[in-house]
Amino acid sequence: MRDQDGIATERTSGVLVVEVRGRLDIDTVTQWTAVIEATLCELPGPHRLVIDLGQLEFLSARGIRGLQRAFELCHERGISGCLIANPGSAVEKVIRLTGLAGRVPVFSHRLAAIAAYQPTEMRWLLA
Repeated sequence: MRDQDGIATERTSGVLVVEVRGRLDIDTVTQWTAVIEATLCELPGPHRLVIDLGQLEFLSARGIRGLQRAFELCHERGISGCLIANPGSAVEKVIRLTGLAGRVPVFSHRLAAIAAYQPTEMRWLLA
């Protein structure tokens, strides 16, 4: 996992996990988007992008547009994606109110997100 100003990435068996901490707003969205794009390109194909917003304190409208762009980029490359947000948090409410939750699956924690997309015979290992 490497940390760059509140952004950490980790690759595990075809899953790219990007954890965003702090704020995702007009001041940070360009840097965050660049990290996502570079990370998606640097190694051979992840099958799934998991964006973990569990440690995110603030999500602005510009941040939502950045998330939408990240998932559009994934779609263009044939990569599925999902979000992680703490249930009942301000971030989770913004995701739901903006309709992003209707376009991208939202999970309450990382293990649930990764397990949901594993072959059925492998899910018991993650339970």
